Order: sequence, then structure tokens, then C-alpha cells
Amino acid sequence: MSLSKYTSEIIDRLLDEVNKEENMTKIHNNLIEPLLSYTFKRLYPYMMISGIIFILTFLLAILILILIIKNVEKI
Repeated sequence: MSLSKYTSEIIDRLLDEVNKEENMTKIHNNLIEPLLSYTFKRLYPYMMISGIIFILTFLLAILILILIIKNVEKI
């Protein structure tokens, strides 16, 4: 047998083991959930700052629009 056939068999067996329900639960609880939680905790301040900047930019645009409309009415 060639090396590629052995490799293919190993990968197939590995995928069969990973796809079992108990292993999927372990992967989810011990790998995916902590990774997502850690990532969210690290990105949360940046998301808040981005949201605040977006809201302030939106309010500034509305204020500028109101000032332009008031200026046009005077002319």
C-alpha cells in the first residue's frame, strides 16, 4: 500500500472518532466554548468603542443636516 492510502485511512478513522456525539460534546465544551468566550472578552471593548464612534458620527451627520436645512431656509 502506498503512503497516501494509509494517510487516507488514518484521516477517515480520525473523522469517525471526532464525529461521535460524546467527542463532539468534549470538543465543544473544552475547546470551542472557551475559545469563543476568551475572544469575545478581548474584543468587547473594541466593539463598544466602535459602536460609540458610529453613534456619535451619526448624530454629528444629523446635526450638520439640520444646520444646513436651517441655513437654506434663511436664504
